[in-house]
Amino acid sequence: MTRQDPDPAVDPSITEAEPPKRRRRTTTTPRGEEASAAQIRLAQYRSQQQARSNQRRAVTFFNRAELYRRYGKLTIALVEYRKAVDLQPSNAYYRYRLGDCFSAANEDEAAVVELEQSRNLCPSDGFYHFWLGNAYARIGRIDDAIGEIQLACLLSDSDAYYFVRLGVVYLQGGYLREAASALRRAVDLDGNNASYHALLGDACVRLGYEREALLHYRSAGRLDPYDTAYVENVRRISSVEIF
Repeated sequence: MTRQDPDPAVDPSITEAEPPKRRRRTTTTPRGEEASAAQIRLAQYRSQQQARSNQRRAVTFFNRAELYRRYGKLTIALVEYRKAVDLQPSNAYYRYRLGDCFSAANEDEAAVVELEQSRNLCPSDGFYHFWLGNAYARIGRIDDAIGEIQLACLLSDSDAYYFVRLGVVYLQGGYLREAASALRRAVDLDGNNASYHALLGDACVRLGYEREALLHYRSAGRLDPYDTAYVENVRRISSVEIF
């Protein structure tokens, strides 16, 4: 007897095999990849073009602001500086100039906001710490001012003017010894500036160091013989009996 295959029509347990399912292709076609890459390049190009346009416009607004400020039109200058900053928000120098213009317009709180931003953008540059410190001093935040100007002096330790301003702010806060130390450093860096010697002389007088004060007042007088205030200081100190 020959063996017969089971008939699916007779035996319901027998089913026909299903045809294999077609897998979806997940890979991008070469043409699709090229289109995607082209779109990315186009987006990059447009972004670069927009950045260049913003930069050019920001320079225009900034230059206008500088011109208006030169002629004392601070209100208009502030508007133009703001336009430049809005287009180039990461430009620390633009923010510094905006803050400095606010200071010139006696808007000290607004100045601090912008100068803090410029400092945050360039924390390793003593220049921005210095001007923020001066802005803090203008609104009476003496300890904050000292901290910022100290950082400026650390980052730019050969700038005599930074040490002079540090000494002056120390004097504002009543830190006489620290003021004298900072002013001595300024004189060491620039011994030919009469006003630096005079400021150090003032600090020495307040500390009771008459001999040192007299030395610096005399140096100031020699460097600037036309300033009678230096001569008067020498006479005043010389009239005091120094032991």
